[in-house]
Amino acid sequence: WAIDTFGMDRGIKVWGALQAFLHLVVGWPAYLLIGATGGSDRGMTNHFYPDPLTTPNQPKKELFPGNWKEKVYKSDIGIAAVVGSLIAWAVCHGPAEVMALYGGPLLVINAWLVLYTWLQHTDVDVPHFSGADHTYVRGALHTIDRPYDKLDPWGAIDFLHHKIGTTHVAHHFDSSIPHYKAQAATDAIKEAYPQFYLYEPTPIPQALWRVCKGCTSVMKKGDRWVWNNAGVEDQL
Repeated sequence: WAIDTFGMDRGIKVWGALQAFLHLVVGWPAYLLIGATGGSDRGMTNHFYPDPLTTPNQPKKELFPGNWKEKVYKSDIGIAAVVGSLIAWAVCHGPAEVMALYGGPLLVINAWLVLYTWLQHTDVDVPHFSGADHTYVRGALHTIDRPYDKLDPWGAIDFLHHKIGTTHVAHHFDSSIPHYKAQAATDAIKEAYPQFYLYEPTPIPQALWRVCKGCTSVMKKGDRWVWNNAGVEDQL
C-alpha cells in the first residue's frame, strides 16, 4: 500500500520508517505481551502469564513448560513491585520525572535489544527455514556477525556487550561458550567454514535502514524462504 500511495521511491522509505517504528518502539512490548513474531507453533504467548493464549500448533513446544510456569509467576511478583514503585515515584515527583529518568532510557534499551537481535538474524540476502528444512547447524550458519567499529570506533559497544554482535555466529554454534572465548571460537569458525560464515561490514545505521525497507515479505524458493524484493533491489 505504501508504494501504491506514495510511489516507488517514497513508498519504500515510508514503509521502512513504519517498520523501524513497529520493531524498535512497539516490537519488544508486543513480543512480551502477545508473542509477536514468535510463530504459530507455540500459539499466542504472554511472558507474564505462562499458559498459551491461543491453541498452539505444537503443544509439546510450549514456551513455559513444567515448573517454568511457577517461575513466571514468581517473576511477576518482582515486576509488580517495580510497577508499584514507579507509580509511587510518579505520585511523589510527577510522571514527567519518571518518564525522563526511567521511561526514556527503557525505550532506548528496548529499541537497542531489538535492533541488534534483528540485524544478527536478518538481511535482504539471508534466507530463513521452517519445519523439516531447518536444522541446528543451518540456523547457526545463517546468523550474521556485524562490526560496530563504524558506529563506535572506541570499542565501547563491544566491551559492554561482550562482543555479542561481532561474535554472534559462535554463540549459535554453542551458547555455553563464555564471552572471553567467543572471539577465538569465531576465528575457528571462519577458518573451518569460510564459504558459509556470514560477516556483514555495512555500518549499523545503513544496515538497519536496508533491513527495514527490504525485509518485509517472503516467498518460498526451494527449501528456503527468501525476501521478496524483485524489482526494488536498487532502492534498498
